[in-house]
Amino acid sequence: MKRIPYGPVRDGWKLTNYSLGLTYNDTELPDGTMMSYWQEGPYYEFSQAEIEELETATTVLYQMCLDAGDWMVKQCPRHTVQGRRDGYFTSVCSPETCFLAKIGIPEYAHEQIIRTWFDGDADTWTHQDKDPDGRFPLQTPDFSPTVYGRFDLWYNGAGSGPKLLEFNAQTPTSLVEAAVIQWHWADQTNLTQHPWRQWNSIHDRLVGWAAEDGEPANPGAWRRNIGKLREARPWLPEKPKIFFAYETSEPTGEDRMNVAYLMATAEEAGYPVDLIAMSQIGWDVAGDKVLFVPAPGEEHKAEPIDVIFMLYPWEWFWNEEGGKAFFRNMADPNKRGTVWIEPPYKAALLGNKALLPVLWKLFGSDPERGKYLLPSYFAESSSATSLLSYAKKPVWGREGGSVTLIKNGVTLSENPSEYGADGRFVVQELRELPSFDGLEGKVHPVIGSWLIDGEPAGMGIREGLGTDGLVTKDQCNFLPHIIA
Repeated sequence: MKRIPYGPVRDGWKLTNYSLGLTYNDTELPDGTMMSYWQEGPYYEFSQAEIEELETATTVLYQMCLDAGDWMVKQCPRHTVQGRRDGYFTSVCSPETCFLAKIGIPEYAHEQIIRTWFDGDADTWTHQDKDPDGRFPLQTPDFSPTVYGRFDLWYNGAGSGPKLLEFNAQTPTSLVEAAVIQWHWADQTNLTQHPWRQWNSIHDRLVGWAAEDGEPANPGAWRRNIGKLREARPWLPEKPKIFFAYETSEPTGEDRMNVAYLMATAEEAGYPVDLIAMSQIGWDVAGDKVLFVPAPGEEHKAEPIDVIFMLYPWEWFWNEEGGKAFFRNMADPNKRGTVWIEPPYKAALLGNKALLPVLWKLFGSDPERGKYLLPSYFAESSSATSLLSYAKKPVWGREGGSVTLIKNGVTLSENPSEYGADGRFVVQELRELPSFDGLEGKVHPVIGSWLIDGEPAGMGIREGLGTDGLVTKDQCNFLPHIIA
């Protein structure tokens, strides 16, 4: 793993990147200066062995996360059919008896978090229409598609061993630059003759590929997931329309372009699509249905939503007024409710920092799997006090907000934000990001290792400058990479 500070600079690279979807390149910093998010010139070079090491770590970490999700679910009284039946009309969860309640998830969301986690598992869900008392319908096995996710990893080259910093499981961005922009950069700069110039099969794994040179065909994440969904819900058309929703208040356009790119891959895979704003998601009170409402006053033009991808945090959604209705719709025992991608469990079980102490509890002492982890604990636990150097992270947080780095009891870096107002934090043993020499000083890369449909698919690198860059925030740069 090398940082090459003086690489080729393409003529018209800003316009090229813009035309490929990087419309949010120029960022205004707090002091009023403008920064280019994409760094043209410097890049990182990896050996094949290093790529294989990162790929293996990604595979093992994802399996550990699935095991950790099973553990978390089993800490909720609603995880069994009997538990859901007993608690349907009353509260059965508390921070003392339920892990989901402990990390601040409202109880009304627990059932659908658990259902979407166990979807497709015939041993978990019953084929009965109602429970023995005839009170409340029980769901038959369903399917909840999950398309993508991204691990943020500490890595410093061959033999250093990747370490998990966090899992962006539900709403990871930097997808356009990882999947498309750096791929075209590698093609245009022609820096290597390696048959695989870059660890980057993100686009192909989303869209799929035909059989070639003895290699089997891959249907791609969209076709595979929608195909499984139609097996569970045969009433859906062969090509169900997929809505793609984003939050229009995000000022840079990054959310819009990440969603638009995913929408383009679904369309390339053969599905009808529609790009909409979160504010255009409406509710049919009489029919208990989720609707696409084009504009206020145009309810007569509303269209039912069967399948929707939403780049919007579930932890915001389930705390907003009206959230209960959407979860009630998901609970439709006839499976006519809206299917959300990514499903609620991606945020509740995998996409928050509470995952870190659970992983350490389950696998920290395992020499083969624990080597990819850093000691992590809930901040209020007695074990947390044993760490003199640590990162303190809010359970629910994004883009480095409210992350504080402590080294030998002294604050190294802090990033105040609104996250962590509920007082829920975890601590993780400090592992400072690697340092490389940049033109403006020391830079610190973090590896974003992408998963498409649960499989390792490629890498993007974010880089911060100086001590402030030890926490990767939205102002950090993106750098491309090659395989030497």
